[in-house]
Amino acid sequence: MPVEFEFEMYGEKEVRMPHFTGYLARGILLQAIRRVDPAASQVLHEPNIRKAYAVTPLRFRSKARTAGGYVLNPEHPCWVGVRFLADDYATLLLRCFESKQSFLIYDTVFRIASVNMKTKSYRELWDEAKPVEAFRLYFHTPTCFAALGQRYYCLFPEPKRVFGGLLSLWNMYSDRKFEGQEKETYLKWLGREAGVSGYSLETRQESTGKGKAIGFTGWVAYRLGDNGRWQRLTNCLGSLAEYSNVGKNRTAGFGVAQRLERRAGK
Repeated sequence: MPVEFEFEMYGEKEVRMPHFTGYLARGILLQAIRRVDPAASQVLHEPNIRKAYAVTPLRFRSKARTAGGYVLNPEHPCWVGVRFLADDYATLLLRCFESKQSFLIYDTVFRIASVNMKTKSYRELWDEAKPVEAFRLYFHTPTCFAALGQRYYCLFPEPKRVFGGLLSLWNMYSDRKFEGQEKETYLKWLGREAGVSGYSLETRQESTGKGKAIGFTGWVAYRLGDNGRWQRLTNCLGSLAEYSNVGKNRTAGFGVAQRLERRAGK
């Protein structure tokens, strides 16, 4: 079951933060899971496999700007989001709160003031999705896609890359799967009948904690051909993106996406 937590925290002192804090958010999550289940934390840390989680970068009010980022103002809250595609990991995180209600970022303790949670089952996502001819995705943090056999990542959200990747996540964790011939039929339809009708994008380079990564941010409007079932599935996957993030490095806060209703003329 997709679950999202948003933590409101307060640091005990000023902290120098990097410009992009997605990998710090991931560290907070792995730190919390390690407290209650070190083996599960190791699974979440495994490279080169699809993960059941994603995070959003820290949001905070800065007191000053530095060459590499900002100085966090401890008088104001700091927010971080953690997203799961399977609720067993959400249960582990809740167990962590029972024993300790703080996180360590660098050498500073951040105490949790409140936790907001939202969740929807895969069945609810499917039941709420309607066949639509168009909608938008807004990419809040840099997003990119792997390009098989190519040195560089793809920096444009063409439908097959976006929704094909989301379908793979859906099939890993949902009871209602679209596999085999059904999956192939949908992917062919995406390539033929789904397109981009407008966009406003720019590229940004950010740190992943181990190096640099480049991606695009902004909005993209998608238009969908006349097939109610596949329109509905695509709309459903657009909603899933709000729990899963999209593309490469999504576990480090890249690819944070929001589905938006269609606007007039798009």
